Amino acid sequence: MPGSKKEIITDFMINFYRTNGRKYPWRCERTPYKVYLSEVLLQRTRADQVEPVFNHIVSVCPDIRTLYNRFDEVVQRMLSLGRRCRLEYFKAGLEYILKNYDGKIPADRNLLLAIPGIGNYIAAAIRIFGYGIPDVIIDTNVVRVLCRLYGLQPDGETRRKKYFIELARTHLPQKSFVEYSYGILDFAAEVCKPGNPRCSICDLNFLCDYWKTGKTDKK
Repeated sequence: MPGSKKEIITDFMINFYRTNGRKYPWRCERTPYKVYLSEVLLQRTRADQVEPVFNHIVSVCPDIRTLYNRFDEVVQRMLSLGRRCRLEYFKAGLEYILKNYDGKIPADRNLLLAIPGIGNYIAAAIRIFGYGIPDVIIDTNVVRVLCRLYGLQPDGETRRKKYFIELARTHLPQKSFVEYSYGILDFAAEVCKPGNPRCSICDLNFLCDYWKTGKTDKK
C-alpha cells in the first residue's frame, strides 16, 4: 500500500540524499562548531565558494576559542564571500559562546537563539547536524519545495507562519532526520530550482500541485 503524500515526500527526500546527496567537508565529521561555521559562511553564498574558505579556517582554527583569538587573521578569507555584517554578528556570537559557555555551543534551541547572529535556521542546523537532535529546518529552499508540492503561494513571511512551520514539522521523520534535512536542501538545489525547475524529470511530479498547474518545464 502506498503511503500518504507526506510519507512519500519524506521517504523520497531521505532516499534522494542517500543516492544523490552533495558531498561537502562540513557534512563529514560533523561537529556543532563546524556546522555553525559552515552555516554562517553559507548565508546567501554558493557552497562551491564556501568550501575553500571553510577548509582553510578549520585547518588553522579547530575550535571556537582559536577562531575568536585569530579572527583578525582569517577575516579576509571570510570577507571574500561578502556580507561584512554577518561577520560582525559572527564574532559577537563567538564571544558570547566563550563568555557564557566556555566555548561549547549549547544544544538547547532557546539558548542558541540568544546567541548573536543565530536565528531559527542556524539553530535548527546546529541541533540536527551538529547534535543529532530532531528539529525542523526551514529556509527559502524548503519553503519553495513544500509550497510547490502543496500548491501554496509563498511570500516573504511564509517561513515564519505557524501553518507552514507545522506543515514542515509533519514531514520530519523520527529517524533519518539528518538525511531528510540534507535531502530536501539538495533536492531544492538540484531539481526543484528557483528558476527552470526540472519538473519533467522529477520523481515527485505525480503528486506535485505545482506540476499539475502546467506552469513548469513540461511545456
